[in-house]
Amino acid sequence: MLPAGAAQAGSVQGGSLNAPGEKSHNIAAGFPEIWYVWEGYTKEKFALGARVGLQVWPLSISIGLNARISLREEGRVAVALLVVPSFNVAGFGGTRATYVSNFGFGRSRTFRASLGPGVNVGLLASIDVSPVFALNFSLENPVAVWVWTAPAAWWIEWPILLTAGAEYEVGYSTSLYGRLGAGPAIAFAGRSQLLGVAWHAYFGVQIRY
Repeated sequence: MLPAGAAQAGSVQGGSLNAPGEKSHNIAAGFPEIWYVWEGYTKEKFALGARVGLQVWPLSISIGLNARISLREEGRVAVALLVVPSFNVAGFGGTRATYVSNFGFGRSRTFRASLGPGVNVGLLASIDVSPVFALNFSLENPVAVWVWTAPAAWWIEWPILLTAGAEYEVGYSTSLYGRLGAGPAIAFAGRSQLLGVAWHAYFGVQIRY
């Protein structure tokens, strides 16, 4: 049994932070995105890094910061606040969700350059099942504001994602993790609104040093 407050390795998908001063490379592949996070500044209650994501379809690139703030650690459970501000560039409208109907925004079959800011605010939780295995849960809100360059227009997308996953510590410096999540997505463009579905599935690795 783990003692209360025992230090555990923590991927960027969970509520448990790595040890103060420890840095990590985090890379994951899946749908709808391939992403990399370098968590290079870790304190007892705070971890900050850089995030880069590549979505294959519709093609988009996201660059930003990745911050985790520890809210509570008690026994086997750790909870953290996730804040990821970003800037996004897309080639075909830009979207993370699927909508039943499309009122001229979201996925485009022809090239339509789009860009704009975004922010993902969420809660991350980890439950240590054993010294090497943990369950991860999250509630995330990756809001994005998209601006088309030609013709000029804008729209806002707000997915609400509930995610569950697991993390396995292979060795002192390496952990494997996977996650699956889904939820509704709301889109706004002027007086038009859409309700859709967003989901994601990833498998990744963390290397600490």
